[in-house]
Amino acid sequence: MIKLYSTTKAGEIVRNNHALIGRVCSSCRIPPAYLEAVLLSEIPEIDLFDFFADTAVALNWLRYSLFRSYKPERHTRNPLRKFDSSTGYGQIFSRVAIEALLFARSRGIPAGDCITGDLSPENPDDLRRVWFRLRHDKEFNLTCTALNLVAAADQMTGRIAFEEYIPEEIKLIFSRYNGNVRHITAYGEKAYTYFLSYAGNSGSRSEF
Repeated sequence: MIKLYSTTKAGEIVRNNHALIGRVCSSCRIPPAYLEAVLLSEIPEIDLFDFFADTAVALNWLRYSLFRSYKPERHTRNPLRKFDSSTGYGQIFSRVAIEALLFARSRGIPAGDCITGDLSPENPDDLRRVWFRLRHDKEFNLTCTALNLVAAADQMTGRIAFEEYIPEEIKLIFSRYNGNVRHITAYGEKAYTYFLSYAGNSGSRSEF
């Protein structure tokens, strides 16, 4: 499938959003190198299939707004039943973003309040409004991406201590971001190499 961004272009996007990434990560209490590594891993993998998947989801939510018809089938290729997709620079699903937002609220992380009111991944109205914000609001997308990394860190290591993780733990965090796994994957290894390049820059470290 045709890729929409090269690795070079992805690096340019990350550099051009340096200030925004820093602001998001400061709010989410995570060093920018983690978010930068995920973005450089995800953006070059965005292809035409992702574009068509996003379009199908948008059309299904439009139909839902008109007819209140919601009969999703998870992990399906049927576009008539697709109400969620990985979208934006962080390539994050609405359901995953909601779970990350709920996790942030439970831990008192201020960024968890970027959407007010109750949220549930089982509520189609919540899925819809979060998905459209993920697709069109870059800062929101990056915030949810960062929060999902924080949630992955807690799940994989049992603590939130980004300045203390050993390499194996960092790889596990990246692996969990990309999939529901408990072991280090090729994705985790690749993201870790990007992490090292960004963590080596003084501007990519956070102090909280």
